[in-house]
Amino acid sequence: MTEKRSTDTPFAPALDLDAVRTVRVGTALWALALIVLLPFNQQLADEGRTWWIWTCVAGVVLGLMGAVHTTRRRARRTDPQPKGHPKDQPKP
Repeated sequence: MTEKRSTDTPFAPALDLDAVRTVRVGTALWALALIVLLPFNQQLADEGRTWWIWTCVAGVVLGLMGAVHTTRRRARRTDPQPKGHPKDQPKP
């Protein structure tokens, strides 16, 4: 006797699809790491590990750029027809 399996599974709620919160949390974590490492700047320089600080700086800068990008993208996706859209222009 064969067993019948149902392929109907309940839908899970959508996750953070626009990634705004994810990027902001990541940027905050890079900023926190930078703040924690700054008091040890001289010690890191003596050991040749100043790249740790620069990695945090890069993470913060790229995170800020990503936050601007994802916020603008979310606004575009929620706005049904943004101003200046080609459909708004009269046809000649």
